[in-house]
Amino acid sequence: MNEISHRTRGQAFRPTKVAHVSSAHPWTDNRIHLREAATLATAGYDVTLIAIENDMVVPETGVKVIKMRKYSRLRRVTFGSLKAFCQGLRSKSEVFHFHDPEMVWAIPILRLAGKKVIYDAHEDLPAQIVNKHYVNRFQRPFFLAVAHVVVRVSKLSNHTIAATEKIAERYKAGSVSVVHNYPRLRECDLTIGAAAERGLSAVYVGGMGTERGAIQMIDALAEPSFPAGWTLEIAGTFAEASLLERLRRLPGWSRVKFHGKISPDGARNLIAKCGVGIVVFQGTEAHLDALPTKMFEYFAAGIPVIASDFPLWRSIVEVNQCGILVDESDPASIAAAIAKYAQDPELLARHGANARMVALSTLNWANEEPVLLDVYARVTNTHRAHVQNG
Repeated sequence: MNEISHRTRGQAFRPTKVAHVSSAHPWTDNRIHLREAATLATAGYDVTLIAIENDMVVPETGVKVIKMRKYSRLRRVTFGSLKAFCQGLRSKSEVFHFHDPEMVWAIPILRLAGKKVIYDAHEDLPAQIVNKHYVNRFQRPFFLAVAHVVVRVSKLSNHTIAATEKIAERYKAGSVSVVHNYPRLRECDLTIGAAAERGLSAVYVGGMGTERGAIQMIDALAEPSFPAGWTLEIAGTFAEASLLERLRRLPGWSRVKFHGKISPDGARNLIAKCGVGIVVFQGTEAHLDALPTKMFEYFAAGIPVIASDFPLWRSIVEVNQCGILVDESDPASIAAAIAKYAQDPELLARHGANARMVALSTLNWANEEPVLLDVYARVTNTHRAHVQNG
């Protein structure tokens, strides 16, 4: 590992200690651990990650991991966030990087104690909260007010990192940088065959929910236009406990291969075996400006995407000719897009090649690393050169 840090004359090397803290995300989280924390560790920071335990396995990253048990939502927000905070204090870190809205109460405490704090806004919280399945219409005004308070308190951090430009707009009066959640490129993805040469299957990876188009995806498989011999590979978890059983009762489920929860690398290996990726999030306010990482993982694997026809997504998919846009609310539209690729292997190969090209040129984590490292250099008032390991 190359370790780059500031030195002063006569002082021994001592890397800056950083704690990435989450009371909600698993320790194997792509953005938190495998991208941000791993990048900092490679750049020479002494990084500790406090996050939720699971039975997944990830490659060695140089990040020290403290795993906490998973709690129910209420206990997570209260006891879990306090426990995560205490674990962070025990790490004796100089910089605290928070990833959850329930952790913002710790920001003013740490600032008063002289610590540096970065808040990572993964989602547009006020827009997201109104579509949470556990928030009913009577509770919505209260939770929306709380969401706006969370945003205001999070602005007390030294710097905010936003996952999208839309989220960054909430913080435009403060110090904010956009670090997109694009995937790391893997050498194995660059050597696999063209999309048209893979299995007759579409794929969806990640969280499943009604607002993420789970029902429309399964109903599409029962449409008359859905191509014979094709299946849908699904890997991920369910936001609503009853949703899996509901989907199993749908006629289209007979054409699903369900893999359950798998590791980040396992999900990308699954994508690499398929010909087409699907992301048909429904048109909620939060989704219109979202940049789901699964879309970019599809591109990195060289497969095109069948995606909701949102203006932002159109500016990526249509401009780069790397997928087909559909009416996300209409199963027939989704089925017709898959059928179009099944009937036209040349189109599938061309869109897949375009997807890989845009992933190699711009939509990858290597282009986001310098932004992250610059944020840390400014927050810690040091000059750090980013060195790639050979």
